[in-house]
Amino acid sequence: MTESPEPQPAIADLTALIPTVVPNDKADPELVTIGERYWALAGFAEDYGTPVWCEKVKDIDTVGWGGQVHAVAAAGVRAVVAGRKCRKCAAPLSLTSRTAFQQVCDGNAPACVECTPSLLDAVRVVLDPARKAKRDAARAKRQAQQARDEAHTRWLQLQQEAVAKKYAAVFPSENSTPPIAGVREQIAALALLRYAPSTSPIDRISAWPDPLHPDNSKISATLGALVRAGLVRIDPSSPVSAFVWEPESFDDALRAAEGDLDALPEPQLTDSFYPLAARYYAPFGTSPGRAAEELDAHLTAALDPAGMTIGRQNDLLAVTRELIADEALRYLTNRLEDLHLPAVPKNHSARLSEAVYKLAELRPLGEIYSLVWRATRAAAEAAQKNPRAPRAHMSTHAVNLLESHAQRAISEPDWEIKPFGEIQGRGPAAMTRTLFYNILGSAPTETSRPQILATLPAPIPVSAPDAVPKEPSPPDDSEDELALTINWLYTCPDSWNPEDVHRALSTVQELQRKSPNWEFEGKVLARGAARLQRLYERLAPILGSGDAALAVFAATEMLIHPVTDAHGESLTSGEWLFHRLGAVLLGLPTGDDSADVSPPSRAD
Repeated sequence: MTESPEPQPAIADLTALIPTVVPNDKADPELVTIGERYWALAGFAEDYGTPVWCEKVKDIDTVGWGGQVHAVAAAGVRAVVAGRKCRKCAAPLSLTSRTAFQQVCDGNAPACVECTPSLLDAVRVVLDPARKAKRDAARAKRQAQQARDEAHTRWLQLQQEAVAKKYAAVFPSENSTPPIAGVREQIAALALLRYAPSTSPIDRISAWPDPLHPDNSKISATLGALVRAGLVRIDPSSPVSAFVWEPESFDDALRAAEGDLDALPEPQLTDSFYPLAARYYAPFGTSPGRAAEELDAHLTAALDPAGMTIGRQNDLLAVTRELIADEALRYLTNRLEDLHLPAVPKNHSARLSEAVYKLAELRPLGEIYSLVWRATRAAAEAAQKNPRAPRAHMSTHAVNLLESHAQRAISEPDWEIKPFGEIQGRGPAAMTRTLFYNILGSAPTETSRPQILATLPAPIPVSAPDAVPKEPSPPDDSEDELALTINWLYTCPDSWNPEDVHRALSTVQELQRKSPNWEFEGKVLARGAARLQRLYERLAPILGSGDAALAVFAATEMLIHPVTDAHGESLTSGEWLFHRLGAVLLGLPTGDDSADVSPPSRAD
């Protein structure tokens, strides 16, 4: 015989049991709030007639009051069930907990709060005055932390707004023509477009399985060069941590304000950024996708060796040498790691790089791989035979062997070296793939620099320096003498020597000290030359002498003190220095009878 289920009370009957929450007027308002949340009833389950509460007990925060939520609630309110009496004292039934209410719904008669000594003891602990100071301190700490968190959130919002404003991406772009750039930068930009998982935007470059450049230490500088060249721009979705701020961080700003959140300075976005943390996009086109396609097509055409000048073909060969050498050094580093040998000591890095770069001038990457493998295998065998020897000595031994192999490979061009193919799992970097596969149409492990040189088409003629106007003329919308000169210097790096800029500026300062005609305006020109020389000396170690010299030419526009030339014509000190530097570097006429750097006439 099957037992029939126990009949459940009707929902209407249960509704009459909903307790009335009576706050304690003398209790802390926070306790009253906790009690009201604890006893907030949403209704009853239709199938089972069980109470459904608005919040779970674990979701009610009682920090500072204790962990027994029902006791904390009892300290702030009483939940009284109308029409029910306590089975002990016959007083109106005040519920001790949600479990007690379930008992009432099941038809049982639990004891009230006043008849439950353990609960009254717990309530007394909650209300203990000795705990009030600790509780107040904890509350003040929480409020201070909340205020700090809100200020930090606002700080981050201001940073995001500053980034979005400074690096706003606008499509269609105002200028649809990519700027002129060097061969290395163009190869890097093309690699960025073709090997990025996505071009809208290009991000997480440091996480690529095959790196952008075979030498990880050069990737940041390469990305910075692309931004400076204008081939790519920083995407406004870049994280704020990708930029350098002033103050540097929220904590630094808080210290500067001596902890006063109201005096917190706003974050100021500087021009510096962390290239590997930033995101990038192609800026030339009607949309992000179209811009990437157009930049790809532009770079492909610009990197066609048949359309290069002799200077750009030489740059192409220089990049080839760099990538072959750095791929070999990367393989050496990986081999030492696989063989559980330490990295090459820093004091041996210079001669290692020198040997590998010399190899890269003559031998293909596959043959250099083979020599690296031989050297590292011998070092590993030596480590096994001499287990007590410092393992760093074994890495040095590998360098010594590779240096010897390199010397033989260079001095004996007929020495046949069995080449390696592409290293499984560690293929060429994106720039190496782009150079060999996309530009040269050859395998990186099989093609040497001399072979590339032999197959290069004849270079196109170099634009003559006299493309720059011979007579100074005010810049207009179509022609700017300074811009034309900088453009020619940039595109023809083999036609001038950047060191001449430094020497010419020194000559100007020396003339001021020796020539009596330089008593007045000569001081102005010498002071301007000294400023330009300091600019060159600061930039050359970072950017290279070529870019530093270009920066000096561009800075002449900022020197605006009026002077008079040898013919009595008025011009600025920057124009005077620009003409003299042009005469030294390019042999351009200066307007005088001589092209030498000579002082202006003395003004009456």
